[in-house]
Amino acid sequence: MTSRTPPYYVLASHDTLQPGTAAQTSSVLAHVDIQYRHTDDSPLSLLPSHPDEHVFVLYHDPDNPTAPTIKSTSSQFALSGVKVSQAPGAGMDDDKNSNMYVLQVTSVGADHSHADLESSQASLRDPQALVTRFKQRNHAIRRILEYPG
Repeated sequence: MTSRTPPYYVLASHDTLQPGTAAQTSSVLAHVDIQYRHTDDSPLSLLPSHPDEHVFVLYHDPDNPTAPTIKSTSSQFALSGVKVSQAPGAGMDDDKNSNMYVLQVTSVGADHSHADLESSQASLRDPQALVTRFKQRNHAIRRILEYPG
């Protein structure tokens, strides 16, 4: 499952907390635009070109392809991990890396998803809803802090 060629199949898994439910998170998969940079390229090329662009850097070491690391240049997102698996339908005869890289992204900026939960008087009186929200946030923070990148 290891490959010395750079990642080709890359998705971002954006975890969002679901207000008012007992579910931990829901995950949305999205395609990402890939731009290959090399270690001798200027680091200025990693800066976002407009305010709504978020740049994630996946470092692929050809000498150690099983341990990619990722970083975020965005203050709104943190990366909590990367999952590498065989890409479904990827041809083995291809020159491309046949692995699927799923970047696990969590929002860390202003969390508007909880506005309804916290502004609702009914929810403020419901200790179970408050405990559930607390556990969801702690789970997200723990994943982010445990990621070695």
